[in-house]
Amino acid sequence: MNARILHIGVLDIQGQVHAVSFQEGVNVVTGRSSTGKSALIEIFDFCFGSSDFTVPVGVITDCADLYFTVMKVNESALVLARRSKDNKAFLKEELNLQRLEKVNTLSVDYFDDDYFSPLSDFLKELKRYFGVVVTDIDEDLAARGWRGAKSSTPSARSFTSFMLQHQNLVANKHAIFYRFDQKEKREQAIDHLKIFLGFADQNYFIKSQELNALLQEQRLLERSIPRREGAKESAKIKLLNALREYEAISGKTLIDDLDNAVTQPKLTLRILREAKVEVVADSDAHSRLRQEAENEERKLVARLRLKQQELGTVDSSIDFSRRHYERSKETDVPASAELHVSICPFCNSQNNDVEEQANELTDAINWLNSELSRSSYRLESFEEQRKNIQLDIDVIKPELALCRQQIKAIDKQVTDLEKVRSQYELAVESKIRVENVLSELADLQGKQPDGDLEKLKGTIRELKSYLKANYDIESNLAKAQVRIQELLSLFGSRFDFEKSYTPIRLHFDLETFDLWHEMEANKKVFLRSMGSGANWLSCHLVLFLALQRYFCEVGKNCTVPPILFFDQPSQVYFPSILDGGVEFSAEELAKKDTSRDKSRPVDEDVKAVTNLFDQLVTYCQETKDATGIMPQIIVTDHADHLTLSGAVTFESLVRARWRQDSDGFIELKNIDHGLQDELEFSEPPETAIKTELLEEES
Repeated sequence: MNARILHIGVLDIQGQVHAVSFQEGVNVVTGRSSTGKSALIEIFDFCFGSSDFTVPVGVITDCADLYFTVMKVNESALVLARRSKDNKAFLKEELNLQRLEKVNTLSVDYFDDDYFSPLSDFLKELKRYFGVVVTDIDEDLAARGWRGAKSSTPSARSFTSFMLQHQNLVANKHAIFYRFDQKEKREQAIDHLKIFLGFADQNYFIKSQELNALLQEQRLLERSIPRREGAKESAKIKLLNALREYEAISGKTLIDDLDNAVTQPKLTLRILREAKVEVVADSDAHSRLRQEAENEERKLVARLRLKQQELGTVDSSIDFSRRHYERSKETDVPASAELHVSICPFCNSQNNDVEEQANELTDAINWLNSELSRSSYRLESFEEQRKNIQLDIDVIKPELALCRQQIKAIDKQVTDLEKVRSQYELAVESKIRVENVLSELADLQGKQPDGDLEKLKGTIRELKSYLKANYDIESNLAKAQVRIQELLSLFGSRFDFEKSYTPIRLHFDLETFDLWHEMEANKKVFLRSMGSGANWLSCHLVLFLALQRYFCEVGKNCTVPPILFFDQPSQVYFPSILDGGVEFSAEELAKKDTSRDKSRPVDEDVKAVTNLFDQLVTYCQETKDATGIMPQIIVTDHADHLTLSGAVTFESLVRARWRQDSDGFIELKNIDHGLQDELEFSEPPETAIKTELLEEES
C-alpha cells in the first residue's frame, strides 16, 4: 500500500485553516507542553472513523468547527473530515493532487454537505480505497448459524492498531496495541491480519465455506454408515424369520441362498414375484423349525443365566471392595516398627530374636500398605468387568426374544389352520412378508452412501489442494513469523535496553500478538516484567518498526498504510509535562524531574533520544532501498535541536515548532481579537494549560 498523510488540520469557527503538512520519511512536530502536539494523532484518529472524540479539551476544541485529514492513497488524495458533535463524516477523492498541495485551498465551501454520510457508510466506503473488499470472512457457515450472525468484516479502523502509538501507549508496559483493551477489537485485528497481508481474499472464504460444508456432509455420511449397516443386519434377520415362517407353513423353501438375496435384493425380489406359491400338506417343516427354535432358546437361556450369575458375583465383589476401601481409609496404618535390642539381665548377652521379629513385622506392614493401596484399582477393574458382562447380557436378550417370537409365529400358523384360513392363504401371506423385507433391503441398497462418500472425499481433496496451492494461509503466516523475528533481532540491536536485557531477543506471536524477551533455557520475560520505561519504549518501537517493515516487504498486496505515529516517545527520559520553556533544555528538565534516577547522566538520556531519531531516519531509508516504499513516521515530541549522526539534520525533519507563547496548533495571533477575548474570559490560559497537562498526564 502506497499511502501517506499530507495534512492534518482544523477549520476554526471563523473559517480559517490551521494545519500541519507532512512529507514521506520522518516528520517531527516539536514544542513545549500544551501546544496541541498530541491533538494531531487524535484528530487523525477521529477523521479516520473513530467513534470517540478524544481531542484534548482546550483552545483547539473551543475554536475548531471542523477537523480534517488529507491523505495520499496511491495516485489520488482522500479528504476526510468530521465535526465533533455530528455523527456524519466527510469523504471526497481528489484525482488532482496538485490541487491539495496547499492546505489553504480547503475552505468552508469545499466541505459540501453532499459528501457527508453516516459514520457506518463512511467506514464502508473508506476501506474500499485501501483495497479491503472482503465482505464475508466466515469460513464455516454452520458456525455462523450457531452464533446467529456474521463475523465482523475487516475495517480500515483495524489499521490504526498497527499505526498509532499514543502518548499513554508508546511506553506502556501493560498494553502494546491501540484498541486492544477491547477484547473484540483485539480478536478482530488478529483475525483480519491475514486479509490485510493479502494472504486471504473473498474467494478464499467462499472456498473455505464450501470445504467446511463438504466436511460436514462427510461426517454425516460416515455417521450414517453404521446405522445403515445396522438397518441391513436387522432387515436380514427379519428376512430369515419371514423365510422360516414361509417354510413352516408351506413345507417348501422359498430362497435357497440367503446371502445372495441380501446382497442382490432387487434381483431376488423380481424373481420371487414371478414365482408361484406351492404348499406341501403333509410337510413336517413346521415341527422341525419349531424344534430348532426351542433348542436355540434353551442354549440362550443357559448362556443368559450363566452371565447373570457372573454379574451377581461381580456385584458382590464390587460391594465388598467398596466396603473394604471405606474401612481402609479409617484404619490407622503403622509406617514402621521401632527396633530395640534385647539384653539378658543376668549375663548381659544380646538376643537377636527381636530383630528377626521386627523384620517380619516390617514385611507385614509393607504388604498391608500395598494391599490397601490397591483397593481402588481393584474396584475399577471390577467395574470394567461388570460393564462387559452387562454388554453380553444385552446381546443375548434380543436373540432370546427372537427365538420365542419364531416359536410363537409357528404356533400361530397352526392355530390359524384350525380356523377357516387355508394353508395356501397363510403361505401367500408369508410370501408377501418376504417380499416386503426384500423391498426394504433394496431401498437401503439404493442409497449407496459408500459411493457418495468416496465421491465426496475426492471433491474435498480437490478443494484442499486448491486452497493450499493458491493460499496456504498457515505456511504464509509461518513464513511471516520467521521474517518478523529476523526484523525484531535486527532493529532490537539498535535501541536502548538495560544491560540485563542485552543482547535483546524479542519474540512476537502472530496468533496471540504477545511480545516477550527470551532468556536462556527458553524462559519468557513478557513486557510487563521488563523493568524500566526505556525497555518498554524500545520494545514498542522495535515491534512497530518490524511490523511496518514487513508490511512494506509484502508490497502492494498489503493494505495497511505505511504510516506510524509516535506521540511523546522521549517522555521516559524527559517528562513532557515539565517542559514549558521557550527552548528545549534536557538539563533543566532533569532538574525538575523528582522521580529521575540521579545516578544516570543527562548526556546518556540525550544520547538515547538522539539515537531514537537516528534510527528512525535510517529505518525509513533502508526500507525504501529494500522495498521501494518510503514509510511515513510522524513524531510529536518536545525534544528539539538534536544533533543527529548522519547527513540528515534534525531541523530538516521539523514540520512545526511551537515554543513561543502565541505558538501552537491554533495560533492565537491569527484569531480575531473579539474571539480571543471571549476565549480568555471563558477559560483563563493557565486553566487551559492545566486542563491539557492533566489530559496528557492521564
